[in-house]
Formats: sequence, C-alpha cells, structure tokens
Amino acid sequence: MEKFMKRTAIVTGAARGIGAAVAKKLASDGYAVAVLDLDESACAATVDAIESVGGRALAVGANVADEASVAAAVERVATELGGPTILINNAGITRDNLL
Repeated sequence: MEKFMKRTAIVTGAARGIGAAVAKKLASDGYAVAVLDLDESACAATVDAIESVGGRALAVGANVADEASVAAAVERVATELGGPTILINNAGITRDNLL
C-alpha cells in the first residue's frame, strides 16, 4: 500500500458501480482518490468506504461534459490531494438517439 501513498487518482463516475469499485481498489493500493460524479453528495458512500479503511478520498461534483467544470475539479483535487497522476474516465454520457 505504501508504494503509491503520495500519488493521486481521479475517477469519474465514481459514486457507484464500476467507478466506485475502481476508486476503492486504487485507495486500497495506497492512492489518494478523487471521487468525481455529477452530484457531489452522491459520492459520499464511496468516500466513506475509502476513509473507513484508512484511505484518503475527496468527493468532487463535476460535469465531465463541461470543460470549465472539469478544470475547476482538477484544480480542487490538486489543491486538496495533490496533483493527479492517474485519470480513470468512467463517467458515461448518454445521448439518447435512434440507432
């Protein structure tokens, strides 16, 4: 775990499902993890799970379809957890349309 203690990962779409599982795995490997999702409050369960086993995590609300929102999120992560070294793009953007 100590191997990656000074590294930071950002996981988008990490409030639940695959994104939450990836965030928890990175945290168990020693990364500080920024848990990003459209609704910051939805990230609480993932952050709590990481912190309950001694990991570092930060809930961040961000719209990955909006460049300014992403820039603000990355700046916040860098300030609070350190510069990110890993980015996992897991957030899905649905554009319902006919096939």
